[in-house]
Amino acid sequence: MTLLDLPTGASLACTDTGSGRPVVLLHGVCMSQKFFERNIEPLAARHRVIALDFRGHGESPSVEGGHTVAQYARDVRAVIEMLDLRDAVLVGWSMGSMVLWDYLGQFAGDPRLAGAVVVSQGPSDLTQPGWPYGIADLPELRAYLQLAQDDFAGFFAGFVPEMFAGELTETEQAGFVKAISAVGANAGSVILVNQTLQDYRDLIPRLTVPHLLVWGRDEKVGKLAAADWLHRELPRSELHVLEQSGHCPMWEEPEKFNALLTDWIARLLGFNGMNTRPKYRRGG
Repeated sequence: MTLLDLPTGASLACTDTGSGRPVVLLHGVCMSQKFFERNIEPLAARHRVIALDFRGHGESPSVEGGHTVAQYARDVRAVIEMLDLRDAVLVGWSMGSMVLWDYLGQFAGDPRLAGAVVVSQGPSDLTQPGWPYGIADLPELRAYLQLAQDDFAGFFAGFVPEMFAGELTETEQAGFVKAISAVGANAGSVILVNQTLQDYRDLIPRLTVPHLLVWGRDEKVGKLAAADWLHRELPRSELHVLEQSGHCPMWEEPEKFNALLTDWIARLLGFNGMNTRPKYRRGG
């Protein structure tokens, strides 16, 4: 793992391994590339894999300011330019998908991107009129903020098991909470609120970049109905639901997830030439 020094002064921890078409892994809110541990090396057998820790997250140094989805997207843009990535596929898990969409909104038509993979994330996490598929409404978000400020590690210790269909070992639970805690209560609270207030419903139908959508059947964090909404609204998308997973299908069913991703990327050249929606798929 190396540190990439961005023009803004922030530094991002980066794993860069393998060769071939670039695959850039973007983690969830307050998380880190640790959640892709079961994917990085297998994917690197066929691709150049770049896994990032967003500013202040994981192994990335703490930094004052810039803890917004929009700035994280600009940080990703800086990394893509620094590494001179071409025909890259962005893989966003949870909030990482929002970073991906913000990137597509800010840098529309970027020729460096060939595809987008959205894992377990709807266009908005805020439950509101017209959108019943969020994670929290405003009163619940205020409660989350209070809990995160009172006991950040304790808040996420309760949240982590909800992300999985299966039961974690004590070692896995402790490892995830330790990795999450690296961001700290203040930066972590800011990005938690900022990402929950994002809403990409107006942007989604305008996106022409091919999308692969991957969800777990036992999704307890978000709602599976958000995946159906995305598949209907995205002009070019393919949806898969992994039956033995929750919010983290890349961790719980890594072999299926990795095979699904590499197969989709292999078909991407033909997929880019398609004018119609690919077949709706479920299962592995």
